[in-house]
Amino acid sequence: MLRSFGEKNVFSIQYKFETNPFNESTLAGETWGRFELFVRGIDICQYKRENSLNTYQWNLIYIVEWFSENLKYILSDDSFPLPVEGQHSLELLDNCLSFESDNDDEFDAWFDTKQEWEFQHSWFSSRAGSFLADIFFRRVNDKIEIAWNNESTYSTEGISFTNPAGLEYIPIGIFESTVKSFIEDFLDQIMLKDDKKRNVEEILQNIKNNLKA
Repeated sequence: MLRSFGEKNVFSIQYKFETNPFNESTLAGETWGRFELFVRGIDICQYKRENSLNTYQWNLIYIVEWFSENLKYILSDDSFPLPVEGQHSLELLDNCLSFESDNDDEFDAWFDTKQEWEFQHSWFSSRAGSFLADIFFRRVNDKIEIAWNNESTYSTEGISFTNPAGLEYIPIGIFESTVKSFIEDFLDQIMLKDDKKRNVEEILQNIKNNLKA
């Protein structure tokens, strides 16, 4: 049964552990499952491949770890760290690309700052070889902006996302409570699932500590 958090017509996360098709015995391997992220009623992680409609599946601990480490940045009201204009995350990042400088240090610092912000606001760097949609999360006043454009993401692999591009604003309270409830439930379920408890407590406690930071 899918475990569900949030309001599907606003913002919701659903997941379910399933049998790992690669027989991985690691902690990451034991977190294999399906994952759905609904924004205004649509699952923006769903994709098609070879005329088959697919729900995202992978080792879900990578998503959990990313959210636990970066939720504080998403919820922060800090402004975008580079002096560019843009109506949303995708425009801001795209406009960063026009920066030019003959000073190598200045050029590198600019793009290092851009990349750091991307790592903190999109889980794409934690996809670990999977077909995870590239999605950006950032705070705008009292809402969380969710922006994505996956029209060409993994296109060389024959992937097409069913909802390839979009921009939505979600009440910050719903977003925060949904993500935290998902993470806390996920950790509880792993503790129940893992019979041997091999170093699981320490790893999962680190995730909880990140969430509280």
